[in-house]
Amino acid sequence: MNTIRFSRTRCNHLLLLVTILIASCGGGGSPSVGSAPAAPVGLTATVGNSQIALSWSAASGATSYAVGRSTTSGGPYSSIATPSAPSYTDTAVTSGTPYYYVVSASNSSGASPNSSQVSATISAPASAPATPTGLTATPGSTQVALTWNAVSGAATYTVSRSIISGGPYTSIATPSAPSYIDTAVTSAATYFYVVSASNSSGVSPNSAQVSAPVPAAIGTAVNVNIDTLTNRHNISPYIYGGAGPKDAASITDSGIALVRWGGNAASTYNWKLFTYNADADWYFEDFSLGPQLNNAADSDSVQFVRDVQAAGSTVLTTMSMMNWVAQAQGASFPAATWPGQCKFDPYNSNAGNGEKSDCSTPVTATAQTNAYYPLLDQPGTSDPPNSIYRSQWASALSSAFGSSSHCPIPYSTLTSCHLYDMDNEIDIWNGTHRDIHPNPSGYEELRDVYLKEANQLKNWDPAAVRLGPVSCCWWFYWNGANGSDKGTHGGVDFLPWWLNEIYWRDQIAGNRSLDVFDIHAYPDGPNTASWTTAQVQALATRIYRDYWDATYTTESGFNGSATSIQPNPSVPFRIPRFRAILNAVYPGTPLAMSEWSAAFAGESDFSTALGDADAYGVLGRERVGLASRWGAPDPANPNYQALKLYTNYDGSHHSFNTISVSATHNADPALFSVYSATNAAGNSMTVMVLNKDPINSATAYFNFNGFTPAQVRSYTLSQSSPASIVAGAPQAWSPSITVAPYTATLFLIAGSSTTVPAAEWDLNPDTIMVPAGGHVILHPQLISGSSSLTISMGAFDSGITPTVTGTTVSGSQTGAVLIAAGNLPGFYHFDVKASDGTLQGGWIVVGNSPATLAKTAGDGQSALAGTVLPVNISVTLSPAQSGGVKAGASVFFTTSEGSLQNLQVGSEQVFTGSKVIAVTNSSGTASVRMTLPATAGTSQVSVEGPYALGHPAVAFTETAH
Repeated sequence: MNTIRFSRTRCNHLLLLVTILIASCGGGGSPSVGSAPAAPVGLTATVGNSQIALSWSAASGATSYAVGRSTTSGGPYSSIATPSAPSYTDTAVTSGTPYYYVVSASNSSGASPNSSQVSATISAPASAPATPTGLTATPGSTQVALTWNAVSGAATYTVSRSIISGGPYTSIATPSAPSYIDTAVTSAATYFYVVSASNSSGVSPNSAQVSAPVPAAIGTAVNVNIDTLTNRHNISPYIYGGAGPKDAASITDSGIALVRWGGNAASTYNWKLFTYNADADWYFEDFSLGPQLNNAADSDSVQFVRDVQAAGSTVLTTMSMMNWVAQAQGASFPAATWPGQCKFDPYNSNAGNGEKSDCSTPVTATAQTNAYYPLLDQPGTSDPPNSIYRSQWASALSSAFGSSSHCPIPYSTLTSCHLYDMDNEIDIWNGTHRDIHPNPSGYEELRDVYLKEANQLKNWDPAAVRLGPVSCCWWFYWNGANGSDKGTHGGVDFLPWWLNEIYWRDQIAGNRSLDVFDIHAYPDGPNTASWTTAQVQALATRIYRDYWDATYTTESGFNGSATSIQPNPSVPFRIPRFRAILNAVYPGTPLAMSEWSAAFAGESDFSTALGDADAYGVLGRERVGLASRWGAPDPANPNYQALKLYTNYDGSHHSFNTISVSATHNADPALFSVYSATNAAGNSMTVMVLNKDPINSATAYFNFNGFTPAQVRSYTLSQSSPASIVAGAPQAWSPSITVAPYTATLFLIAGSSTTVPAAEWDLNPDTIMVPAGGHVILHPQLISGSSSLTISMGAFDSGITPTVTGTTVSGSQTGAVLIAAGNLPGFYHFDVKASDGTLQGGWIVVGNSPATLAKTAGDGQSALAGTVLPVNISVTLSPAQSGGVKAGASVFFTTSEGSLQNLQVGSEQVFTGSKVIAVTNSSGTASVRMTLPATAGTSQVSVEGPYALGHPAVAFTETAH
């Protein structure tokens, strides 16, 4: 067998050289080489209104399914769909006809046998369906997207169109689902649409008419406005990162600023033997780690740090938090123990996949550690043989990182280069590593294991910068792995709960355990099995609107179902949403995205290069602190050049400027993007222009504020020259520039600033979450310089009411902006102006109405100093419209004097001290026992409810005499 590199777009194990091609996605992906999945089981067919809903149990290792249908029992079956999820709704059915279904599962190694057959018959409707309602038309530059409410009893719909309001209408489509995309449109034209519904009993009347003005084609004109005085902020250099670069030479050449050593395999990596267990990615086997950078020595994670630093980059490594690391050649589910398993490694007949012959039932629910050695924190007196120690590993890594490194992350106090991910995708350990972690992780486990190991790591490497929780993906952000936990923890979504718990426990401990909040951020797309290549490529170039666009509705199947607490759950708004949560709960914590990519059409496709170029621009503009693509672009692919447009566009390691400034345009964001940055001297502008339209050129008309351009030079990556960046000759500036279709062009513009700010300032914070009807105070501050600025309000969205209450910002004084939120949850933008002509914009993420805390008992007591109050201090949480529930919510008690002890609910931790956490019971009540201080006086006890439920608060006053 040849030595091959791991290869996959969305996967979460180490990008390593091994003797077998191993590729998987941490959320339940499948190997690129191996066995076909087992036949699906549990197929059911449920009859609905003019449809039959099919569902079945997910097949291990499956990447897609094929639904077969026949009108004859036993077949033959015709394939009618290839969904990626274990469900499908068949709407192309006729009343009174019996249908027979089977399902098979597939991956890159082949297809399974068919499942058992099921059948279903729809009764004929009694009458024609009702008139469709809710018709909407969303125009784009090349299409009109239509949606309407599903009609009970409808078998199909008829979409009709006219160029005249009121008709006559021409039928253009008969979809079975309540949506249709009309691509036969002309730019700069207006169309009028109606929809009717049909079944075997008749046709409904037409719906109400809607109109759709199609905008002019992108090639006509795009107005681009660059304002060097608006939204100025530093871009973190560590957003230009990636996992597993090809070699040291590509690190140096690409200018990649951050190299991640992590993924699924890092969770079980043995730093002494340089081995790991592939777990669910490949038959739960131990493998020797191949060289990472074409250097056999750097299969050693410690040597990897040295080699990457020598190549000119910074390392984000991983500290494992599970308790087992691989041996050398073991298998978790050996054939000798379980001979009748569903599958065995075709290259190793002893290694099974851990499922019984039915290919769905685990052979055991008990953790299997025969292929592992124990991973312990530090040496003890009676450790098992072959134990491996985190303390020794951390010491070796710390030495490799060195003491002179300096890696400042903008808008934080962090400067150390000792960067550690605290394991990998801990919320899906039971899927990826089910041999040693067979049960879903609970909320408490994921909190407690992080706190334990993150605090220990700081003892072993005092310079450690700890990133957590390294969460998997959108669904698990809000639900965790244990489906029952949310309802028993106040109804709070997982990541807001976890962050809140870490923050309060850090307050109790008096030190930080979390330095950077890290999530994996693969934009969620739809099932593209039936899409054309062009449609998939278009998705890849527009999908990063998921990260920033407050008007972009997710195209994934989740469509808002993942959370009931977050505002606008169908709109990801991923980066501002999480920065708003961070700034509300744990201020001063940067956001990291240590895995991202959206190579829907493949790593080598040019659409991936345009998508990556878009992502790098978004990450800088939206203030992400660290980011690492999975995996690092390969020099053979066009997206390697997309990275270099930002990090080494001219081969001399010149890069995108470091101060992001406002860049706006009037084109369709799915087809056009622009990002801009200036330098500290104000005499250089870098402007990245992405024309994602594969057909039309874009004539961009540039308007600058605060800067006078004089000369421009272009650096272009195009589909016609995907392997290199083509440099244009320097030219005198012209405000009108035509950008070719399907290109990424960096414009290096020399000129002079008409205004150079004497100081840089920030809203502090620029983005924050506030409950409906609540308020927050921002404290604008100087970042650099010594000028004194006067601030005032600029424009703001209806739904919030900002007021400047402190107008002076100087080196010794912060300003104050009071923002009152309205009662409608959503995303609201606002601007604040300064007297030097600069402006900063921000977002207020308005959540649900807050829960309330009521003082139940214990307020206003008086007792002898040093004694316990006769009545416990109690509060009762009422969730109201917050989306939460009464039971299991954490409540934070703080006393100015004396001591508190929480009264336990279940197995919750006991706290004693000036700060404690109590958990509400089924009635919503949380209580603490208070011991008064030893000297007479008054004590104030403040009580806070969960941030995710609006952070309600009350205060008690107690007297010692």
